[in-house]
Amino acid sequence: MPSSGDEDDDVATSALLATAGDEDETGKRPIGAQTGDTPVSSQQWQKSERYHLINMIVMSLCFFFTFTAFTALQNLQASLNKTGKTCLAVLYGLLMVSCFITPPLVQRLSPKVTMVMCFIAHCIFTAANYYPVQYLLVPACGLLGLASGPLWTAQQTYLTSSAHMHAAQHGGRPVDAVINRFNGIFYLIIQLTQVSGNLVSSLILQHASSEPEVNGTSAFCNASSPHNDSNTTATVAGSVQYTLLSVYLACDIGGVLVCVFCLRPLTKSVSQYVARGWKDMCLATLRRMIDPYMLLLLPVVTFTGLAKAFIFGEFTKHYVSECVGIGWVGYVMLVSGVINSGSSMLCSRLAGRLGRVAIVLAGSLANAALIAFLLIWTRVPSFLVIFSVAGIWGFIDAVWNTQLSTLFGVLFSLDQEAAFANFRLWQALGFCISFAYGDAIGMEIKLWILASLLAVSVLLYLAAERTFYQQQQKQNVKT
Repeated sequence: MPSSGDEDDDVATSALLATAGDEDETGKRPIGAQTGDTPVSSQQWQKSERYHLINMIVMSLCFFFTFTAFTALQNLQASLNKTGKTCLAVLYGLLMVSCFITPPLVQRLSPKVTMVMCFIAHCIFTAANYYPVQYLLVPACGLLGLASGPLWTAQQTYLTSSAHMHAAQHGGRPVDAVINRFNGIFYLIIQLTQVSGNLVSSLILQHASSEPEVNGTSAFCNASSPHNDSNTTATVAGSVQYTLLSVYLACDIGGVLVCVFCLRPLTKSVSQYVARGWKDMCLATLRRMIDPYMLLLLPVVTFTGLAKAFIFGEFTKHYVSECVGIGWVGYVMLVSGVINSGSSMLCSRLAGRLGRVAIVLAGSLANAALIAFLLIWTRVPSFLVIFSVAGIWGFIDAVWNTQLSTLFGVLFSLDQEAAFANFRLWQALGFCISFAYGDAIGMEIKLWILASLLAVSVLLYLAAERTFYQQQQKQNVKT
């Protein structure tokens, strides 16, 4: 015999695709409510099994439009602009600074309003690329860096709070399983930006770019070659760049509009910041930094930033552009994005059956094998190798994205803003370190740094998981 709560859920979910309905306490109609003989109230809709899931998907679509532009521009910065690495270093440097003001900003403005403001900063960054001189592009990157910390913290706060409320409304569902599912869907959608953004750039640039010149030497060398960090840039006609940027700017504007008009604000938060002042909340990031769990996880978070920077800055320029040409950067990263997207959902599903630790260990072994291969491979024009490396990286990145986000959501559910601010701060530190030593050391040393940090990070991650498991066992014994 179904309960009355189940009947309410059935009524609410049957109205999922309708566009009109009753007004809630804010005077707005809940998404998916309908008029007619069986109206669905705001309270019934919010209790619907799909309510938080639909909200999370709408949020993911906002990021899809915005990061269609950003991921492609980030991939091309080092190849197209002479100041590309400098701009990225400024971006991720100021992202670290922004993490200290993130907790009060997200709490006071709400995750939705924070995301809208940060998406506007993305529009400014894309517009600055129309005239990519240093005095315009660097400030635009700085503004985007200041917006990136709040943006990603707001995203994770929105997702994690939605997952907790979803699990609370549907008793019996483990919170970590719901968070894992929501993270899998989010990263599936956002990694498709590697497909959309890079497909646009590849179709436009492939036949418009000139061949790169590498200081009069061959671009093909192994990791230990003295010429492996040559200053290579490609020239592309201005009209081609304007066409490309116009498409990306339209995507940015689309992300802002979807967030403003379609994303519903959270009805409540599971965080505990309301009674704190601005100064107290700004210091929350520092206080959370010395949490025992956080100390164990900071190295792996830093490693993910270092690894992402290597792919965006080194792999796209010194492997893809020099081996097969800049016109193929988009296609290579497109393949990486497709595999990343599919692996995100696969990892979230498998984690429920095999466990989070097993998935992370598989990703770590794949990461170690990939670094070892790049250390011994002689860079020659090989589409098979380039696309294979990109695909394997897509899987590895999916593992880190989904499993670390889930672990943070479970460990720090009552302190989300400060916890995810730390996540972005230390990941940004990894980016900054990579861009800082960019042209100062050889490729072989960069790969050995990645390998060493990976080994330390995995050991400390396992220690964190073991500590968490033991703590859970003690709680189970007490109950």
